Amino acid sequence: MAASPGPAGVGGAGTFHGSSPSGFAFDSGLEIKTRSVEQTLLPLVSQITTLINHKDNTKKSDKTLQAIQRVGQAVNLAVGRFVKVGEAIANENWDLKEEINIACIEAKQAGETIAALTDITNLNHPDSDGQITIFTDKTGVIKAARLLLSSVTKVLLLADRVVIKQIITSRNKVLTTMERLEKVNSFQEFVQIFSQFGNEMVEFAHLTGDRQNDLKDEKKKAKMAAARAVLEKCTMMLLTASKKTCLRHPNCESAHKNKEGVFNRMKVALDKVIEIVTDCKPNGETDVSSISIFTGIKEFKMNVEALREDLYFQSKENLSAALEVTLEHTEDFTDSAYISHKHRERILELSTQARMELQQLISVWIQAQSKKTKSIAEELELSILKITHNLDELKKELHRTATQLAADLLKRHADHVVLKALKLTGVEGNLEALAEYASKLSEQKEQLIETCRLLRHVSGTEPLEITCIHAEETFQVTGQQIISAAETLTLHPSSKIAKENLDVFCEAWESQISDMSTLLREINDVFEGRRGEKLSHLS
Repeated sequence: MAASPGPAGVGGAGTFHGSSPSGFAFDSGLEIKTRSVEQTLLPLVSQITTLINHKDNTKKSDKTLQAIQRVGQAVNLAVGRFVKVGEAIANENWDLKEEINIACIEAKQAGETIAALTDITNLNHPDSDGQITIFTDKTGVIKAARLLLSSVTKVLLLADRVVIKQIITSRNKVLTTMERLEKVNSFQEFVQIFSQFGNEMVEFAHLTGDRQNDLKDEKKKAKMAAARAVLEKCTMMLLTASKKTCLRHPNCESAHKNKEGVFNRMKVALDKVIEIVTDCKPNGETDVSSISIFTGIKEFKMNVEALREDLYFQSKENLSAALEVTLEHTEDFTDSAYISHKHRERILELSTQARMELQQLISVWIQAQSKKTKSIAEELELSILKITHNLDELKKELHRTATQLAADLLKRHADHVVLKALKLTGVEGNLEALAEYASKLSEQKEQLIETCRLLRHVSGTEPLEITCIHAEETFQVTGQQIISAAETLTLHPSSKIAKENLDVFCEAWESQISDMSTLLREINDVFEGRRGEKLSHLS
């Protein structure tokens, strides 16, 4: 079912507004979250604006009159086509039928009113003096236009609810089949159910991919991309880890750990998709922007610079508290065991300097509130420039620290020595060597997790912050799953299925390392101003 039936295309996040110089303004009061809905409304708004903006004080040529009539008729015809699509959607969705039909009736009536008001067939004949047209009732056409746009928006948003319902239904089917897969006890039954699961996952991937592309909110797009990437990678893991290995080695504890890890991660990702499409926030979810140093610095600088326009914009206590919260987050850098002494000292030095610059600014600011002299204004301007320059230097240092650490780490682990050693250890059945290399992988995992945490602070956009969080979670989970898979292979060194299982988890790790290289490039691009809201292509 199309999410965007209509005269030409509609969708978006944020309330849709249409306006024109004539004073006509449209605000549906309805939040539009998808591009498809917005693109459907825009041509309609454009046509109606053309009608309302006609110059009604000058003499009309036949050409102008005919053009106005053509636009009015085009609007009515487009609405007629739109209503037919809306009614078809209503007939297939009984729970929304009444709401869609009411909105369709309103749209049809408004379209007919606009057609009647723009019908100038008899306008120039003497017996048509009493005819009400767009020239004699501009208020009427504006009222009809508002009703038309409001009812069309309602139909589109109701159609969008149909798409959301499809995604929820698809997710429920996937979840039900997953629960059957968890309980399966034979290869034959597993193959049969997994085939059904695969088809359901393909359908879910198409629906969520379309939705991801349609979303206007870049942050939601990033979250959807992360959840879909988890599902894509886990589907292959589920095939080898969850069932093949467990069915072949039913008494192996590490194999069961693998299986549970994959199922749990997929369930969390499925829930995340539904949270995004239904706009529900789970209790206690933290907004990523609250933990990013770059976001804190950006907001603090805006507040400081606002003092140029308004000395009473906010209190000095609020400004001091905002700086402290931002500088506290630099402890993620200065407390890290992985950054150099040189970088640590420079970050501490710039943080101390920022506190001193703020005290100086507050002192001048207080004077400026009571003394409106030119010299005080100049001193305030100098204090604002000093603290903003200092924070820019701090940003540069934090960015340099995080990106250098990430680049060094990615270079050091590019050849995946530890993964190769774990595979060799497994086929040799060497439990002692397994413990040694598992410890090395755990250490590498902790380094990568901490690096992702530091990159999140300097990523510069919310979508990239979300991508950093996704990378951090992926290393955390996949690292542990590799160790469990390696343990299974070491206990069953001749098992082809256990070897295949370990290969799948190692590939997921290598893939995430590759994604992290892309993420690092994108963070550098944003910092250098080469790109705006760039989103890692995770899926």
